[in-house]
Amino acid sequence: MKKYIFKLTFVSLAALAIACTNDSESDEMANLAQLQADVEEISNAAMAGPWTITNFVDSGTNETSDFEGYGFSFNEDGSLVADNGSVTITGTWSVTIDDDSDDDSDDDNSSEDDGDDDCDSCTVDQLTEVLTACEDWFVDKLERNDTDLEGNFTGYDFNFTADGTVTVTSGMDSFSGTWEASGSGNNIQVVLSISDLSDIPDTWTLHEIELENGESKVDLRINGEDRLRFKNGCTIGNFNGGQTTGEIDFNIFFATPEDFNELSEDWNIVSYSVTKIELIDESSDGETDLLTFERQ
Repeated sequence: MKKYIFKLTFVSLAALAIACTNDSESDEMANLAQLQADVEEISNAAMAGPWTITNFVDSGTNETSDFEGYGFSFNEDGSLVADNGSVTITGTWSVTIDDDSDDDSDDDNSSEDDGDDDCDSCTVDQLTEVLTACEDWFVDKLERNDTDLEGNFTGYDFNFTADGTVTVTSGMDSFSGTWEASGSGNNIQVVLSISDLSDIPDTWTLHEIELENGESKVDLRINGEDRLRFKNGCTIGNFNGGQTTGEIDFNIFFATPEDFNELSEDWNIVSYSVTKIELIDESSDGETDLLTFERQ
């Protein structure tokens, strides 16, 4: 899906303010303002749970019974917790502005866009501004040696400071470490050193920075194969101008188990209220998936 994205090919973050130059500028700004209000309203409705799944149709098969007995809580920190009294499964969720196009940056194939010069004009200062502007980054994608590992870090919050300190918290656990960036453009190296955490500490190459309304991402790679992407629900930059076609995504992600992973999707919203949320996903091959949450 094509999102309202800036890839930091600008001289500084101040240049993120984009002004429309056509006659429909005022309409576009009004539309964006309404979408921003809708995102907040939908998010608040979701956090008013807990919820149960009353309908889940995956590629024509009704799989609602897989989630019988589970209550789902959409939490303010971006965690999505399913609990049936004896088993707790944690994923992530967000509500973001989108239009109806494809966004290859969400593809699980970490090498598919290796050849893209997505960070031609990135600088260490820009990366520092982005990482320190928002609190509680989380691991959206982590792939090492063709193995997806982001599920190992569900519920972990990463906070970066300009002096090179990184603090990681998960419940009552806390880990301290350092981060350092050097270089320029597509050659910025990011060294993460965090004791007691596996798979994340390493020397990574900055691949891309994506800034959207209500969502920010920092994508790191190693040799075009291994991948680490941090994500945050904060907004960096001025999004009062620009264009959007007016669609909102309800994003759900569970790494495991398999039946919960099938809920992972950038869902489109059919309807929502404080008692019911109806979602739909229509794939390019004509399959339609349906997902309905109702308040317990």
